[in-house]
Amino acid sequence: MTEQEFLNDIKGVTKNRKHKVTGSLGVYDAYKWYRKNKPKEKKYILTESQYFAIIRRLNELLRQNLLEGKELVLPCKLGILEVRKYEPTFTTDGKKVRTNLPIDWNATLKLWYEDKEAFDSKFLVRQVETEIFKLFYNKETANYENKSFYQLNPNRELKLLLKRKIKTSRFDAFTFRK
Repeated sequence: MTEQEFLNDIKGVTKNRKHKVTGSLGVYDAYKWYRKNKPKEKKYILTESQYFAIIRRLNELLRQNLLEGKELVLPCKLGILEVRKYEPTFTTDGKKVRTNLPIDWNATLKLWYEDKEAFDSKFLVRQVETEIFKLFYNKETANYENKSFYQLNPNRELKLLLKRKIKTSRFDAFTFRK
C-alpha cells in the first residue's frame, strides 16, 4: 500500500460521508419565519436574495471583528463570543501524560504509515506551541434557560482565517487560566 492510499484509507476519503445536523435551525428557517410574519408596510418586505445578502454581510462584519481580536457581545443577552489564549499544560496520572497541545495530523499520519506499532497503539504527535487560541462562547452573561444545551461550532473557514491571522501577525487575546 502506498503512502497516499494509506492516508486516503485513514481519512475515509473513499467512503460515503453522512452530513446530518439535527435539532438545529439555520438561515433558511429564519427566512421562513420572516415570510410568515412579514411587516405590514410594503417598503420593509424583503426578497429571499435580499434577506440572505443582509445575513451574509452581517456575518462578514462579525468575522472581521473577531479576526481583529475584539469580543462580540451578542444582542438580547445571548452571551459573548471571544478568542481566548491558553498556556500549554501537562498533567499525568502515573500512566498517561495529558496535554492541551493540538495534534499535528500530518506528522502523525506519516508516523503511522512508517511504524505499524505506532498505528496500532494510536500514538499521536503533538505540535509544539507556546500559546493555544480557542474561539469561545461565553454564556456567563447570557440570560436564557438551558444554557448547557447551546454550543458554538465555528465553520472551517473561520478557523482557518483565525489560524492564519495568529501565525502571520501579532494577534493577542485574553490569557485564560483554569
